[in-house]
Amino acid sequence: MGRVMENVEQVILQELREIKEELRVLNSKIDNFAGYFEVDKKELQELLEELEETKRNGVRLEEILDEL
Repeated sequence: MGRVMENVEQVILQELREIKEELRVLNSKIDNFAGYFEVDKKELQELLEELEETKRNGVRLEEILDEL
């Protein structure tokens, strides 16, 4: 019975290691993704003003996004 428990413990520990690694990778991806959205308030305001101006001038959103 002791050998079976030892094997079960090894399997559980291996699963926990794999889960820990998957979480590390996921957190890294989240951190990298979050970097794409770091923008200060002034930059955001300028972008919104530019979008409003193009909207008034009849420019299509697709054309603006292609420029970004």
